[in-house]
Amino acid sequence: MLFTSLKFEFYLLEFYKIMSLDNKTKKTIEINVMASVRNILLVVLCAGMMGMGMVKMVGVPELVERFAEWGFTRWMVFAIGVLETGISIMLFIKPVRKYAILAFIVLLVSALSTHVLFGDAIGAIGPFAVLTGTLLFWWLDSKVG
Repeated sequence: MLFTSLKFEFYLLEFYKIMSLDNKTKKTIEINVMASVRNILLVVLCAGMMGMGMVKMVGVPELVERFAEWGFTRWMVFAIGVLETGISIMLFIKPVRKYAILAFIVLLVSALSTHVLFGDAIGAIGPFAVLTGTLLFWWLDSKVG
């Protein structure tokens, strides 16, 4: 209990130190934290979407069958995989990042709509989580630059 109390007091002191800094230093700290979160989110989003894109391009039989139930052909599964992989790579390229984010959002809204339309609420959790992460990334990227 004593350790927890001391730890809390340490964090409280650090908070007071930060609060006593001038506004320029606070803004610098805020931007650095936001940039770090943005970069972590970028890597996580890209790794996940690139992985899913590659799975679709390879044509895992279970996934192809699931897409066939929704009315998608084999080549459409491949095309969606190419889009996911390509957009993931484009997110790392600063001049085209805004367009990649918009394409990502369109792709994710389409995936979310498909899952909801066909009554797959559990399957909609993935696209919803990635869409939320993408929107957060977009906001952070607009703040940090």
